[in-house]
Amino acid sequence: MKKVMIVFDTPAEAIRICPVIDKLKQMQYTPVVFIPKQVETAGIMDQILSLFGVEPSYVLSAALESQTLNQLTAYALNELSNTIKQEQIDATIVCGNTRIAFVAALASYYNDIRVTQVLSPAGNGEATSAFFGKNTDALMAPLAANRVFLGLETALSKMTTLPLDQLPITNSDTKRIILFDYHGKSNQRSILEKSFQAMKHITNTYKEVIFVIPIKLTTLVMELANRILKGQKQVYFVKPFNILEYQSFMRRAWLVMSDNTHCLEEAQILGIPALIMKDPGNSGTRQDQGVGTAINFSKVQLVDWMERLLLDAECYETITKRPSPNPKTQSIEQMMDLLFQNS
Repeated sequence: MKKVMIVFDTPAEAIRICPVIDKLKQMQYTPVVFIPKQVETAGIMDQILSLFGVEPSYVLSAALESQTLNQLTAYALNELSNTIKQEQIDATIVCGNTRIAFVAALASYYNDIRVTQVLSPAGNGEATSAFFGKNTDALMAPLAANRVFLGLETALSKMTTLPLDQLPITNSDTKRIILFDYHGKSNQRSILEKSFQAMKHITNTYKEVIFVIPIKLTTLVMELANRILKGQKQVYFVKPFNILEYQSFMRRAWLVMSDNTHCLEEAQILGIPALIMKDPGNSGTRQDQGVGTAINFSKVQLVDWMERLLLDAECYETITKRPSPNPKTQSIEQMMDLLFQNS
């Protein structure tokens, strides 16, 4: 029975790769799951692993603050090399472009183990958050025999089993729920003010619309909400979603409004239009991407687009069917075919 080492670092990577681990078990491979200990995300990581029935084989100890980057990298490389030899690993799967992914790929390379790198089709900010920044792809290229763009379709189907206990919405099946997914700084008064004004206009006119706003209730947010949205029973402020809550909620949404493209992969799979808002003062351009439509952060554009989607069913359906511009994803079955190819 062949052994496959799977190395991942973040909750987002765990959600993407856990269905692969389940598939390995079905195909009579032995998955050896190796993750670093992350204090700040330990709780949500445990929830994700429990949801998918995955138990880590090895957990890399949390690093001491006094350790240097050289020491951390050497320690991880040594631990991963020992695991490869002890478990007699036949193939390795690493997720993303994190430090642990690079070190696991390097350890596997040193031990003549074939490496498959799993990436998200949209990138999801991996280049900017990666260990080596923009150079990561060049460094990983000679180490990874395969690069697989793996979608979230299988993982999202699992999310339908999760309850949404924190949302006090009744009769949600008859409502059009709009998720206002704002990632920017909450002290950007102008942006929030325009957005709240647009929400007030829409809720005064369309009683079937509900806004859900997962955001930290800072003094500014509360001040603007009380001044602009006071008495609006169709607007719900909730605590920020963790990744499980976010992906579970997405299946209930009718529309997503966000200042970040991170929502596009889920929206594309679920067939939900997404308005990707940008600050008019930002010189950078943001183009339409699949179900995502780029608009400016202005009350006029926000209201215009929401009303267009509310009143024009054909426009709504057309957007839900726009193809993704991202690289074509491979299925888990295709990934299995590549795993031991030419090994």
